[in-house]
Amino acid sequence: MAEEFGKNRNTGTDEDLLRLDNEEYPAKREDLSVTGKHKSYKKKKNKAIYPILIVLLLCVMGYSGYQIAATFIRDLKADKVYENIEHQYLLEDDPTDMPVPTEPSRTETSPSETYGEPQSTEEPEQPQETEETASLITVEADPETTAPPAVPKTTAAPVDPMRILNVNFTSLKKANSDVIAWLQGLGGLVNYPVVQGSDNAYYLTHLFDRTGNANGTLFVHCENRFLQDDVTFIFGHHMRSGKMFGHLTDYESSTFYYNNPIIRLYTPEKVYTLKIYAVVRGTGTEQITLNYADEADFNRGMQAYAGRSLHPASVPVYYGDKIVCLCTCSRHIDDGRFFIYCKVMDP
Repeated sequence: MAEEFGKNRNTGTDEDLLRLDNEEYPAKREDLSVTGKHKSYKKKKNKAIYPILIVLLLCVMGYSGYQIAATFIRDLKADKVYENIEHQYLLEDDPTDMPVPTEPSRTETSPSETYGEPQSTEEPEQPQETEETASLITVEADPETTAPPAVPKTTAAPVDPMRILNVNFTSLKKANSDVIAWLQGLGGLVNYPVVQGSDNAYYLTHLFDRTGNANGTLFVHCENRFLQDDVTFIFGHHMRSGKMFGHLTDYESSTFYYNNPIIRLYTPEKVYTLKIYAVVRGTGTEQITLNYADEADFNRGMQAYAGRSLHPASVPVYYGDKIVCLCTCSRHIDDGRFFIYCKVMDP
């Protein structure tokens, strides 16, 4: 039995079954070779993708950096323009031409001259110092009495950003004939000239000096009869930098609303105070009304704004009152708008 088992083990058939590298299985060996080539191809392909991804990433980073730099330069140019306007066209209310005081000349005077006594030409006899009197004559200097008097520091009084302005409209008109008013408010965060163009598009992309810039200029609706229609609309961009009407949406906060109630509108003839009636969120499809059909229509419109207001009205509104609405974009929803309806108070 054992001999038979050993014989079977040594048969050619058994040997062929045990040998995997037998020439009778060429396909198997070829398949392994093909599979190996496929894996290597995938690895090479993946390695080739990495440089492309790196180049794309660098392009995205470069473009983002360019956009950030362009935005910074754009805002810097706009700031420079409006700072120059403030310096050139806002006059001082109380100019002072006080002469600079000069230090009076000093003359040496003796105690006798001071008290009206005759001056003696003889020198008084000086006592001789002895060992006994040395301790009495020598006196240590008091640092408090010998130190020079302290010079009081003079600091300029802080400038109130909401002080009454003196706007030089004559010069402003020469710089830009479209100027119609000056707006001041939000604790001094808004302090800009207001223009009115022939359309509602030009000043969205142009500064007061008419240079192209995305900051734009505050402008009145082109169809408005300024302060004559029931509602006068003033538009401005909601800039991320906070410029123009970038802080107008701060009135969503009750604290900001109650701490910054003063808004002033300057014209060549008068200075008006605007008191907030309604703070309203809206959309880009909001219907704006310059004039109402009659008293009932006016009252319905004002009541609707008051009902939507984020805060209670600070002043009542009646038919015949003039309203100024400050309008900007808002990010509370897509294509959002933000309106502040104000009553124009008598100067």
